[in-house]
Amino acid sequence: MEIVSYNIQFGRGMDRIIDLNRICLSVKGADIICLQEVEQGWQRSAEVDQPKLISELLPEYYTVFGSSFDVDNSVKNEQGHVVNRRRRHGVMILSAWPILSSRTFNLAKIHYADKFNMQMSFVEAVIETEDKAIRVYNYHAGYLGSEERLNQVKQLVEAYQTAPREHGAWSGKPDIDGDDWSNRRETPGMPDTAIVCGDFNCSPDSSEYQYLIGNSDLVDCWAVSDPDNLNTSTRRRNITEDVKVAGKIDHIFVSQDLVDNVQRVMIDHEADGSDHKPVRCFMGS
Repeated sequence: MEIVSYNIQFGRGMDRIIDLNRICLSVKGADIICLQEVEQGWQRSAEVDQPKLISELLPEYYTVFGSSFDVDNSVKNEQGHVVNRRRRHGVMILSAWPILSSRTFNLAKIHYADKFNMQMSFVEAVIETEDKAIRVYNYHAGYLGSEERLNQVKQLVEAYQTAPREHGAWSGKPDIDGDDWSNRRETPGMPDTAIVCGDFNCSPDSSEYQYLIGNSDLVDCWAVSDPDNLNTSTRRRNITEDVKVAGKIDHIFVSQDLVDNVQRVMIDHEADGSDHKPVRCFMGS
């Protein structure tokens, strides 16, 4: 199984050209793909519905898109009728296997009067692989400060820890007063086995990274494979004094039962569709 995590910066490469075709070509063939910074209805990307276009460019995948940033982008036509449109920015999971269920979680947000900040989110998906069902999380943390990111990663850990106890998208009896709420489907489970991917906007020595490792059974795939090059970001950001992000900020974690399956982790240095590089994890059975 090949897993890819890639902050695509809405398809804008280092050449400043927005091109989702090259994004899709760089991830095509992987089994599970987690994309961050996918958007709908933004002027800078010609108001393209990027989740829809990505799904069309990669029609062999099951897909889920989740966004907590959701604001009005509606217009009125010549007849005065409202054309309802939304402006969204979020994360997308693509899978070679069916996505049985998914949930989108809002992340904590701090207001900065002098800096742009937006609502962030992460998506949980239950995927039925050939061997067994697994949970996959696609996470994108804020970029402005460690305090905000620490609050956010605590939410991720909470969701990760409690999900198996909550069971699936529904649980218990399938009917309410004679109405079948299961649509005559089996209840999708909530397995213990999990993969957590995303742009954490923090390095391994940060407090938020250490909180994640210290309060869950998750293991960083990099720690298992010990790669030579840890740089996943192509630029240095100096947003605030406590956030000077460079190098390894994109991570793939696995639950303890998957550690022995991790074979190799690599950075796709050939990909040029974003200001990040795709991180690839190869796993055996």
